[in-house]
Amino acid sequence: MHSALDRDGFILLRELDSYVSTLELARQIGSVLEIEKLLPASGIPTVQTLRPRDTMEARRNQYSGNYGLDRFPLHTDLAHWVLPPRYFLLRCVVGTADVYTTIFPSAQIVDLLGRPALGKAVFKGRRRGFGCSGLVRALSSHQHEEVFRWDPVFLEPLSKYAHALKHVMDDPVTFESQTSVKLAKPGDTIIVDNWRTLHGRSAVTLASTTRHIERVYLSEVFDDS
Repeated sequence: MHSALDRDGFILLRELDSYVSTLELARQIGSVLEIEKLLPASGIPTVQTLRPRDTMEARRNQYSGNYGLDRFPLHTDLAHWVLPPRYFLLRCVVGTADVYTTIFPSAQIVDLLGRPALGKAVFKGRRRGFGCSGLVRALSSHQHEEVFRWDPVFLEPLSKYAHALKHVMDDPVTFESQTSVKLAKPGDTIIVDNWRTLHGRSAVTLASTTRHIERVYLSEVFDDS
């Protein structure tokens, strides 16, 4: 599992143990971040339910509250936190035929703009609270691992380097080589390295509003080799 994560930044597992709960599966895969215990004031449950919703049905501090059924842009989950979760898994409960999770390696952004510039790309978190940081950099490090972060909703660019990154991220040409993954059947699971991989979602048709995905954050993925 780790070899694929290291190589691609994500791994897709089809119809994985659909008979067990998402939390039980997550605990088999890695160390679960139990956010409701670590940060009870955040209001984030350990297992989050993701369903397509119109902007009027969701809060503005959620992606659905900003984009509704439209495409979700590529981003880092919880990019405004002092340290975003290392990994997360998305698991299909009810799948649809025409909605995709989009994936893009942040290494391509690093190669395009360079590490020195991204280290000076300073952002202000638009949301303050437990676990959140006032100022963050697009590229930082933690225990000798690079952490790339980007979010068009929750991060506000401050430096000229941050504005340069925003310009690149707003250009559709940048993401022509993104990967689209379909979570169509119960148990279909994708594990994403949140420090190295951006993700998003394709637009949702009215016929696909039954889509139901569950998400769990992980601090570690066990090596099964």
